[in-house]
Amino acid sequence: MRTLDLPTWPEIHDLKNQQSHGKINVQERTLSFGFQIHARTPIPPPSIVFTLSQISGETNRAPVKFGIRVDFESGEIWDIANKSGVLGFLEKDFWPSQEGEYPIALRWEVEHTGHVLIPRLIIGDEEWLYPSLLFPGNSEFIAMSGHDMEDTDNSAVFSAGYVWCQDRI
Repeated sequence: MRTLDLPTWPEIHDLKNQQSHGKINVQERTLSFGFQIHARTPIPPPSIVFTLSQISGETNRAPVKFGIRVDFESGEIWDIANKSGVLGFLEKDFWPSQEGEYPIALRWEVEHTGHVLIPRLIIGDEEWLYPSLLFPGNSEFIAMSGHDMEDTDNSAVFSAGYVWCQDRI
């Protein structure tokens, strides 16, 4: 992964381990796109990030980005892309456990309607609303995950990621 592909948010660059899971070309004809990954909690519990961000497109406006940080110690879900604070709390019943290999799903689903991108954040069985943004025009997005644990490989926390894009015919 090239450094230019990474989002420039401090929360991303402070991570000990981060990984790109692929790029998505979003165009006028795109209906929806997204990114899904599964996580588990090693001991001690990590703080993880889960992002989709624009890496190409018009340079005269701020890039479109969707990003959260989940603190598995407190259950807080933070909006790191828009810096709007805590989005919510992960219910203890949905916290990753040591029992399944990767017991909790994290998913961004972004719908493209007219000139707007409408993101939905899904963690386990819970869903959070996330700020809608203007469609930036034809763009490339990168899907990333990361955590703050030293000496722990990304595969110890995350499954392989899955990105998708659904276009009109």
